[in-house]
Amino acid sequence: MRRSARVSADYAEMLMQPSVPMSTAAAREIVTILKAEAGIRIDPSNTQFISYRLDRRVTALGMSDYDQYLLHLQSAEGPAEIQRLVESLATHTTSFFREKAHYDWLETVGLPKLVETGAGRTHPLVVWSAACSSGLELWSAGIVLDRYSHRVHGGLRWGLVGTDISAAILRKARLGIYSSSELSGLSFDLRSEYLLRSKPGARISPKQRVYRIAPALRNRAHFSPANLLTKLEGHVPLADVVFLRNVLIYFTGEDRIRAIRNVMQCIRPGGFLLLGHSDNLRSLPEGLTQAGTAIFRKD
Repeated sequence: MRRSARVSADYAEMLMQPSVPMSTAAAREIVTILKAEAGIRIDPSNTQFISYRLDRRVTALGMSDYDQYLLHLQSAEGPAEIQRLVESLATHTTSFFREKAHYDWLETVGLPKLVETGAGRTHPLVVWSAACSSGLELWSAGIVLDRYSHRVHGGLRWGLVGTDISAAILRKARLGIYSSSELSGLSFDLRSEYLLRSKPGARISPKQRVYRIAPALRNRAHFSPANLLTKLEGHVPLADVVFLRNVLIYFTGEDRIRAIRNVMQCIRPGGFLLLGHSDNLRSLPEGLTQAGTAIFRKD
């Protein structure tokens, strides 16, 4: 069998030569701003990665070097530009049913326990994807919830909440429109049940078709911007299950605990927090009890 010659988009991007060179000093300043605004850590010595992510934006502004860009960040237009900077440098790797063991646990353990305590009956059972990226994590949880609800006598009241620091990626999540290459992890049976497929046209090949999340899920979802390092209580509905996966690895130890505490304020007592398998916690914040691999219950 021939080995695939396809190169990932990120790697292909890094093979390109940026049109605006970046000094180590400029990279350090940009990384400092990113850390202060979003808590995201990037190695300042990785100028190649930083410049590839920002090159298009700096070129669009008509600037010839990053000293000009840094001055622009301090201008009256700075706050809006800093948001664009964060969006350019934030990582949005996601897929349907990524780290599938969590979804299996949700279906067989988490949801039954929550329903036993009245979730879905006395109040809507809410699943929150705290760093939802393009939405695939949240839609995966929604599929599990919808299928489980249909098996429960009388059904359940439930809803989905997605937040992210990037307004651009939230727009994609809210639309729920994806290419065929973004559907890996989703079986053909689930695709036929939860996706609407664009109609074929004379100029559209099967690979160019797009798919949209069905209204059965879209109508239950609410998306809003959120910075995990700021107070979230009052801005996010109380949730029974929170996905906060593969985000904390980009934070320092202090910011990691701060983000978890902010998220915990929005979890109902007895609710669950799901972290990524790479989000190693040296110590648990008070009020959390381990309930499984990278799964924690709020006391």
